[in-house]
Amino acid sequence: MESVGELLAVVLEAWSTTAHYIASGHEHEFIGRYKERDLVRRLRSEVEDRAAGLRIVGPDVQDTFRRWRIDLVCGFASTKLAVEVKFKTQRDGAVPDNRKAAFFDLFKLEQYVTSGEYAGGLFLWLTDHERYRSTATGDSANFSTHHGRVYSAGTSLQAARSRDASMPNPLRLDQSYRFEWTRVRPSATWFSLVIPVVGGAA
Repeated sequence: MESVGELLAVVLEAWSTTAHYIASGHEHEFIGRYKERDLVRRLRSEVEDRAAGLRIVGPDVQDTFRRWRIDLVCGFASTKLAVEVKFKTQRDGAVPDNRKAAFFDLFKLEQYVTSGEYAGGLFLWLTDHERYRSTATGDSANFSTHHGRVYSAGTSLQAARSRDASMPNPLRLDQSYRFEWTRVRPSATWFSLVIPVVGGAA
């Protein structure tokens, strides 16, 4: 394994398996305040099963970049992939804030990759809450994560409020992104969003 593309392939296969596990009736194993961390633990285990010898950091002890903690880092030698994960369910509130946090994760991933410390980034989101796949209104309208949304590089996103004081406001991303939600398994209510962040302009 010598390229970021190979790293991406391993993590995406592990993510697919993790998402299918949860969508197959195991969501009760991932509840409470630390459910996102528990999901990342499961993802890490799936990665380890597929690629012995990788250096993996997170989620219990995390790499940091500036003041940000990275959910999961997978790599070998000098090639590292940074992974940010969102796991939101119908029980969770704060939908507008979570939309903003998703864009902030993309912003952070761009910063990681631009620094040269990370060869690539990957944003992963699993949810059974349909509001994230629907067009946003109100406070988080600019940060809509609806299915088919295209964010154009350089577009300014203004938040009337933010629970994270470290998020730039307005927020601008250097690359363009398309939000394509995929049903995890037939008839399941769980959907997955995968957005790679690569070096250079998209």
